[in-house]
Amino acid sequence: MNENFIFEIGTEELPSACIDEGIKSLKVILEEKLIQNRINFGEIKTYGTPRRLTAEVKNLSSMQMQREKTVTGPLKKVAFDKNNSPTKAAVGFAKSLGINVEELEEVKTKRGVYIGKKIVEEGKKTIDILPGILKDTILSLSFNKNMSWSDYSIKFARPIRWLVALYGSKPVKFTIENLISGNTTYGHRTLYPQDIFVKDADSYFKILKDTGRVIVDYKERKNMILSSIDRLEEEEWNKKFKVVLDEDLLNEVVNLVEIPNVLVGNFPERFLYIPKDILINAIQYHQKYFAVIDKAGSVSTKFVIIQNGVEDCRGEIVKGNERVLKARLGDAAFFYKEDKKHDFSYWFEKLKGVIFYSRLGSIYDKACRLEKICLYIVNLLKNKDVLKRNDILSDLRRASMLSKCDLVTNMVVEFPELQGIVGREYAKEKFEKLEVADSIFEHYLPRFSEDMLPAADIGSILSIADKIDTISGMFLVGNIPSGSEDPFALRRKAAGIVLSSLKAKYDFDISSLINYSLDLYTSKFDFKDINKEKISGEIMDFIIARYRFLLEKKGKRLDILEAILAAGCCSLLDIDLRYKSMEDFVKKEDIETISTPMLRCKNIIKGKSFSKVETDLLSEKYEKKLFSAAAKKRNIIMNYVEKKEYYSALNELSRFRETVNIFFDRVLVMDKDEKIRKNRINLVKDIMDLYLLIADFSRLIMGDNNKA
Repeated sequence: MNENFIFEIGTEELPSACIDEGIKSLKVILEEKLIQNRINFGEIKTYGTPRRLTAEVKNLSSMQMQREKTVTGPLKKVAFDKNNSPTKAAVGFAKSLGINVEELEEVKTKRGVYIGKKIVEEGKKTIDILPGILKDTILSLSFNKNMSWSDYSIKFARPIRWLVALYGSKPVKFTIENLISGNTTYGHRTLYPQDIFVKDADSYFKILKDTGRVIVDYKERKNMILSSIDRLEEEEWNKKFKVVLDEDLLNEVVNLVEIPNVLVGNFPERFLYIPKDILINAIQYHQKYFAVIDKAGSVSTKFVIIQNGVEDCRGEIVKGNERVLKARLGDAAFFYKEDKKHDFSYWFEKLKGVIFYSRLGSIYDKACRLEKICLYIVNLLKNKDVLKRNDILSDLRRASMLSKCDLVTNMVVEFPELQGIVGREYAKEKFEKLEVADSIFEHYLPRFSEDMLPAADIGSILSIADKIDTISGMFLVGNIPSGSEDPFALRRKAAGIVLSSLKAKYDFDISSLINYSLDLYTSKFDFKDINKEKISGEIMDFIIARYRFLLEKKGKRLDILEAILAAGCCSLLDIDLRYKSMEDFVKKEDIETISTPMLRCKNIIKGKSFSKVETDLLSEKYEKKLFSAAAKKRNIIMNYVEKKEYYSALNELSRFRETVNIFFDRVLVMDKDEKIRKNRINLVKDIMDLYLLIADFSRLIMGDNNKA
């Protein structure tokens, strides 16, 4: 009989990021281990609060599935002699299996006929297997930052304090370090710190909520917060005020509470003169409060606090939070006042004293490089509307100079998370162009997965320039991400280059930009021993890997991308346009009309040397026809390629199949005459190059297994 199963790992307070990691990892690892152990189950859901990670498994089978396996021994000719009598090899093998020689069976394989035996391995009881699975699951969980405690060998995000494992109503017992699993959990640290007996898996969530004052489900806690905020806005504030709900902050706060309690505080009006975005961010960061705006969109003196379920009957909690925020805003006001005494030229000079990275110069040097890279990107862009703007170059020069200045302002030194925001607001106050001011913030985008992207050309170009400069510098000094280690967030920066280029529809040679960025470093700093060509290739692969990752996330075909890359395409936009056209074509048409003829060409010319086709040596009817048709096709396809109309180009190549195939069927390429043979190989090479105008179609995987 199947039963529901609950597994809880009780800990000291977990950081929000560790809860997210734990929820995802616990589901994946537990699922893998149950499958590996041949235990059927319905659905696995995982949950997390500051003090626990929980897995709920529905309809967990009571028995492990039986397994049939064939154990093979020696070759039949070794196991039996000419008279078909068993040899010592057969007798020994049978004895090792605990059976008689007569019970051995023939097992036919590609390598020959062996002797063996089919063995049915009966399944064990799930409750007997679970202890090992659960212990392995805990030991397999890994976090970005692990810690050890006491003198134990185990490492975890925070010390583990208790373990619950219930299969139906039966406790699953196992030991890890000094802990023994059972059916005892713990409630909210302050509201119900006592231990709680859990009768069975089905009552786990209810008893924790009703008795322990803990909401295990993340979604339920989030909905409770949102409902409370809606009630504030609708009933108490009569729609006169609205809470600024930053999604990332909301998700973090949900992970900081086991049962949420929404409170409202106020801060003095004198702080309202701080620019809106700076003020909102100062409220939201560090203390994890939510700012409140009025109908006009101005910041009000109200702010929202999410407490961990503690009742505030006397208002002491609100008063304490008000004191904390008042002090924090006092700091912000002071630093803002000090910053107003200076201008961007002052800050720009100060950048000379701030090191970007060892061997890579100062932030001032970086800002100077950004100007050059931005102008180089504009030079690479062809047929783009951005080039029609007369002021684009001057705006980019100004944006490059201003982009890093806020790093040395008092405000950002005290509130590092406000970089970009402070620069944008200060630029607006000093009457810089709006697009230039916005670019100071936008060039940091995207800051995290699913973040917004730059909206305007100045911000997009500056963002790409900043990221390629950082990636180039870090690769030069050997700070290349490996495994999960990426301390300088280079993968995110590479993804930003890809996403910004695609959004803005920038068609430029990314490899040329990489080389230019590397040259800016090597021409000024000492990098005599580096292999620039090798590093350039590594950076190109690194950036393309981010595009490949985007395809993988969507379950797209990766062989199409490999085919495009093999054709030498170096523009991210062009790669994307080719990919979409090929993907559409593969769904609607038979791609083998293109890939098969190309593969025939590829096989013929492999390992050969080439020269120009000599028309005087074309003697056969179908080679002349192929040569003539190829010339016409090349003009048509080149025209489509220039216009980025790749679907039409693919149709042209598809219709070219018959001409190519009849050539191979009727003409002997490997003619005895050396001149004719070489000339025909050159012709085939020209046909191959025609296909390569789009992609190397021979790399496409045929059949059903085309997904990443």
